[in-house]
Amino acid sequence: MRKMIYLLIILAILYSLVLAFFYFSQRGMLFYPQPLSYLIQANENVEEVEIQMTEGNILRGWLCKNHSTHSRKLLIYFGGNAEEVSHLVPEASLFGDWDVLLVNYPGYGKSDGRPGEESFFNAALEIYDYAVSRMDADNAQIVVMGRSIGTASAVYLASKRKTRGVILVSPFESIRAVAQAKLPFLPVSLLLQHPFASKKYAEGIQAPVLAFYGTADNIVPPSHSKKLMEYWSGPVRLVELPGYNHNNIFDSEQLWRETERFLERF
Repeated sequence: MRKMIYLLIILAILYSLVLAFFYFSQRGMLFYPQPLSYLIQANENVEEVEIQMTEGNILRGWLCKNHSTHSRKLLIYFGGNAEEVSHLVPEASLFGDWDVLLVNYPGYGKSDGRPGEESFFNAALEIYDYAVSRMDADNAQIVVMGRSIGTASAVYLASKRKTRGVILVSPFESIRAVAQAKLPFLPVSLLLQHPFASKKYAEGIQAPVLAFYGTADNIVPPSHSKKLMEYWSGPVRLVELPGYNHNNIFDSEQLWRETERFLERF
């Protein structure tokens, strides 16, 4: 009996250490800030932008212009948790005649700050407000797009600001649900500081959504993408991309064809 008690005490201590490790290490597990990966030369079609955050930090990125004149059509893109968005500057033409605003998250590229749910969501609002300040706000057509963890920023923004449409690549109902499925032995709901609960924001969004998931995605399994769409209030188009996984989903030609058709509606 005494040996059993000692064993239980040791197991309890080990489990407590695992909980403590998860709690204090989760920021490093969720966010992978990347340095600037491309040297972008500003020109008549690419403008470097700086957005002054209310708390003093500066976000840095690029406005890619696909119009020869001042545009009222803008797509705002939010990347994945290990994505530095300068790599999309040469690919901005994939979005047709829409201008594309690419701004790195706090702590990514040359943007100031520290990654986290609160800082990501605040950044999304500040990026949108900056964009609207440069446009004809009454007639502006703004679509938001997010990939992976960036889908949470896109959904949150669409719940707080006026958007014509939303495009989501590998979305999820919440980081909590994804993590709990992968770590069933941990009380994730009690430990997680960055839940990214997109489902609670999706319920109030009337804008149409185009969402993609890869059938081979084992980071955000398809069931989590499908679950989020059940909460969406507006029109939903959910597209399955057979054989694609979390990292190569942008290689899908169907994804870009569907995106182009979706944007042509506005």
